[in-house]
Amino acid sequence: MNLDDVYQDLILDHYKSPRCKGVLLNPDRKVDLNNPLCGDQISLTLKFSGDTIAEIAFDGHGCSISQAAASIMSELLRGKSREEARRLSALFRKMIKSEVDGDALNDLGDALALEGVKRHSARIKCALLAWDCIDRGLSETPHASLREEMPK
Repeated sequence: MNLDDVYQDLILDHYKSPRCKGVLLNPDRKVDLNNPLCGDQISLTLKFSGDTIAEIAFDGHGCSISQAAASIMSELLRGKSREEARRLSALFRKMIKSEVDGDALNDLGDALALEGVKRHSARIKCALLAWDCIDRGLSETPHASLREEMPK
């Protein structure tokens, strides 16, 4: 079994058995985004304890890449500070844009499984949808509830 097969299995596992799936009651942040080109939708809810993401959950529907990316991202960012979550989001974006590779990506953990998406330009927005949610959710606006449609 090669590395691409392992990554494929990991993506399918997160899609079929998503982690952090659900909706938090009384979240500090709620962000709803969708990608009209393929129908992916993610609703991300966050609770903070000071500067730390204490709880994170997502709900939604869409392709295996968008939903697995949301599961992987949520699991990775739970317990992280805002600053660390922003750093990891920026790192994920650099990976998808082929701006960084190798050992520099080790902090992404299971999110490395999505690196192959960069070879399929039509799927990049699918992989980035959850990360767009977290970037908006980490904004400094208190008790933000954001609903947006991603540009076509």
